[in-house]
Amino acid sequence: MISKYFSRLYAGAGALNNKNISDILSSTGPHPHLLDVGCWDGRETLVWVRAAKSKTIFGIEPISTAAKLASQKGILVSEITADDHKWPFKKNYFDCIVSNQVIEHLTNVDLYFSECSRTLKPGGHLITSTNNLASWHNIVSLLIGWTPFDLTNSSAKKMGLGNPLAVHQGEANPRGSSWTHKCVYTSAWLKDWQSLYGLKQIKTLGAGLYPFPASLGKIFPTHSAFITVVSQKN
Repeated sequence: MISKYFSRLYAGAGALNNKNISDILSSTGPHPHLLDVGCWDGRETLVWVRAAKSKTIFGIEPISTAAKLASQKGILVSEITADDHKWPFKKNYFDCIVSNQVIEHLTNVDLYFSECSRTLKPGGHLITSTNNLASWHNIVSLLIGWTPFDLTNSSAKKMGLGNPLAVHQGEANPRGSSWTHKCVYTSAWLKDWQSLYGLKQIKTLGAGLYPFPASLGKIFPTHSAFITVVSQKN
């Protein structure tokens, strides 16, 4: 019952998080040239495109089956790993780069931010949405001595390690290493990291505040379940 309850809370927070991204794209756009890092099958990418009023749509997606589906939707997909290769895009090309629930899967975050900075136009926007290490449910887990909820899927073999209340506790990991979280961050952590690469954080939006309604995350973004960090290239 508890797991089902948290599943519903997670769904509500995720929906609000996606709305936050769309709202940011609308308010900072139009963005003619858009890149979605971790575009998966392209369904969310098309939502971002409508909000940003983009004309040229690019994606990065390392999973072949998903990349093919995204390509069929008119997205120009590069089938690479975002933190393992120099991106095949020109310097100062994109008006906006979006990544939703991606950075927590990356190992070489320095390369990721370096490539974001290289390929963004001066004044271009980077929208990074991810799980929040400083969310209340993660803090409580650490106080108890458990694994933070957002790091319980750190094994390629099994989900829910170290936390008996994890939603997928004990389940096999359906996608192996590509689905594991390497690290989760806070807004302040990302702010300092991005500044190393000429990216200035403008604001942070929140979504979800377990076990309360998702909308409270907008009021307390520092401790929300999901954060969406808006940055701009200097």
